[in-house]
Amino acid sequence: MPIHQLFPEPVYISNLDRALTNTESKTVQQYKKKTFKNVGNTTSTDSYILENLWLKNLKEDLTKKLIDYFDRIICTTNKIAPYITQSWLNYTETDQFHHHHSHQNSHVSGVFYINADKKVDSITFHRLEVPRMELVTTKYNTFNSMSWNFPVKTGDIVLFPSFLPHGVNEKKGNNTRISLSFNTFFRGKIGATDRLTELILK
Repeated sequence: MPIHQLFPEPVYISNLDRALTNTESKTVQQYKKKTFKNVGNTTSTDSYILENLWLKNLKEDLTKKLIDYFDRIICTTNKIAPYITQSWLNYTETDQFHHHHSHQNSHVSGVFYINADKKVDSITFHRLEVPRMELVTTKYNTFNSMSWNFPVKTGDIVLFPSFLPHGVNEKKGNNTRISLSFNTFFRGKIGATDRLTELILK
């Protein structure tokens, strides 16, 4: 008898399929000079880094992945154009972490891994609701787990609903984990006139 996953939350994992250019890499390194101490790691003070002209091509490539997410997962007939809003860099050193959080005022959030080692780096997603009863688990799966880890490597892109809680466990390994996080929204007409739900977003 099959067990169906009903109303699951999507986690989209892809890859940039190219290395950063020298200019893009230098730009990322320059941002490391201007950071603030976040909960567990450090974050760029600039929260619109993809507006940097030197990162124009990277923004275009990430936007293509965002559109693919909408095409494959949202599957809407509404004529909308997803776009990246805020974007920032996170630098995580050995024994540092990224606190458990979610993103407000965003529809889909993303993380692009500029430097990550699949042997020691991952992103952890957390269950939205606490189970009604606590039972001792002997074998974990996507139905009974409170959290789930996805290993990540350089070039990976992870997209997910912004409300989905996530974080990074204490980092192992000697590499500096560098990730570019971003929020998104969309322009266009949503809802339907006959359902009295129409809304035009400009």
